[in-house]
Amino acid sequence: MRVVIAPDKFKGTLTAREAAEAMALAVHDRWPDAEIRVIPMADGGDGTLEALGGANRRDTVTGPLGRPVRAAWRLDADAAVIESAAASGLVLAGGRDANDPWAATSRGVGELIALALDAGARRVVAGMGGSAMTDGGRGALDALGDRVPFRPGRVVVLTDTTTAFTDAARVFGTQKGADAAMVERLTARLETDAVEWAERFGRDVREVPRTGAAGGLSGALLAAGAEVVDGAAHVAEVAGLGEALRGADLVLTGEGAFDATSLAGKGPGHVLALAAAGGVTAVVVAGVVADDARARGVVSVAEVVGIRRAFQQPAEAVRVATARALAAIGD
Repeated sequence: MRVVIAPDKFKGTLTAREAAEAMALAVHDRWPDAEIRVIPMADGGDGTLEALGGANRRDTVTGPLGRPVRAAWRLDADAAVIESAAASGLVLAGGRDANDPWAATSRGVGELIALALDAGARRVVAGMGGSAMTDGGRGALDALGDRVPFRPGRVVVLTDTTTAFTDAARVFGTQKGADAAMVERLTARLETDAVEWAERFGRDVREVPRTGAAGGLSGALLAAGAEVVDGAAHVAEVAGLGEALRGADLVLTGEGAFDATSLAGKGPGHVLALAAAGGVTAVVVAGVVADDARARGVVSVAEVVGIRRAFQQPAEAVRVATARALAAIGD
């Protein structure tokens, strides 16, 4: 029995690797001789750094509300990986209620990219996601100074959304603490930013898919010469997920909250698409499952063990839920 285990993080409880290890325990119990390949997944949001090798550096940069923060990132020879959430994350701002959606800045992300370039990185992979700001990338571009525009292939931006630049506030503003009036103010500012980036770099990003990630930061970086790609597809390719699935009998994936959006650009959705294309049986083990995502082979941890246990003992809860899912699969 060859089993590939490729979950995303269970946000707030387990990293992708921790979730995978819990699932692996259940697989070993079910099939002691199973050949298991663990591939932690991510889609460009927080958890991307871990999936692409983990941090080996920490530096002080500007946080989302202007206060200094220590941000983890990775430099391996001439390749770097950073996460926007590490410098400008909503969690660093204190969450939705404590955030200042107008003042929140992407400057720290620009500082991380600058640190990577100045350290000799010839390629910087920047994950978008979990951000506090909707500043159109202005803070990041200010921090980068004369390092922009980028040379082709120098910066690759990973996103998990196809939202366009000028829709960033309408789609994500509320979860960053913006009310209806603030969303309109932010949208107007994004329109102004887009005009300025087009005049400065010669690229109009207003309606380009994926440019609304991280409050428009992905669009600003695209205008400045970065490449913007599907984050889950990039992580899967680097991790060798497609190759691992060839000849596999089963793939397990999952995340903290599984819903219809999980199938559109998120890590588990990409795993499921690759499994379907390769004819590999797939099982989803998720913390909670929305009604619009219920299907055969999709198991909710909260429904198996109860919501309290799912949060208090997340690894054990995932193991138990995985065992329940595997019990439904024939030998």
